[in-house]
Amino acid sequence: MIKTFYYIFLAIILSSCSFFERNDDILLARLGDSYLYESEVKSLYNSELTAADSLAFIQQYINNWAKQELLLQKAELNINQEQLEIEKRLEAYRNSLLIHAYEQKLIQQSIDTIVLEDHFQAYYEQHTDDYLLADKIIKVMFVKASVMAPKLDSLETWLFDKDTLYIDRIEAYCHQYSKRFYNNPDEWLRWKDLEEVFPSEFDISSLSMKKNTMFLKDTFDVYLLRLMDVKEQGEIAPLEYVEGEIKSILLNQRKLKTIEVIQSKLLEDARKSKQFEIY
Repeated sequence: MIKTFYYIFLAIILSSCSFFERNDDILLARLGDSYLYESEVKSLYNSELTAADSLAFIQQYINNWAKQELLLQKAELNINQEQLEIEKRLEAYRNSLLIHAYEQKLIQQSIDTIVLEDHFQAYYEQHTDDYLLADKIIKVMFVKASVMAPKLDSLETWLFDKDTLYIDRIEAYCHQYSKRFYNNPDEWLRWKDLEEVFPSEFDISSLSMKKNTMFLKDTFDVYLLRLMDVKEQGEIAPLEYVEGEIKSILLNQRKLKTIEVIQSKLLEDARKSKQFEIY
């Protein structure tokens, strides 16, 4: 009972703003020679918690801490630490973190993140087999509008005209009347993503470059589509569709080359200064 009262009292204190302004540390729990203090919980604590939530948080944290301490104590008694070479592993991990951080800093200072267009094209042409489409992709314009919207016949004409796409008129109309309008001539969409836009009862599978327009209607809305371009599954992906991926690859290659150059220069400077010698 006393212990429960202590936790409740502690939780109430934790929920006040003044708690973390205290200079003295508070002992929360002990397990053998291990101690858990308030300062260790401080960075994890949310001051907006209620007293009840604070109590639950503290109790859970203390229980988790005790479990970890018990496991650690048992491990230290039952595991041969020399065989694990823990100190060597920790040192290797520390060194790895430091080297990685330093390399990233050097890369930020020296690497040019601009990839020229001809570099994209050259890499793309050399690795076309890596960019076969797993899904059908399309370029499309579509409009969703209410069946009560005015001048739907005009919209249909502007969108479906075989010779001219009246984009200015379409955009002006859609900004005023459409529920949804998509037109991004530079973006390829997955066919699956387009299908999800329409109610399940609609089948748009007949849409193709030969039959590149479609008018669909349900009780409340009309859907107008115009297919601008399509690439089938198994075809080579267009360069603009994989440009972001290629840029990441080229930049990563450039980073690796930069690190290699830096390492070689550091080694050469160490040799020249007699800091590095092989016996």
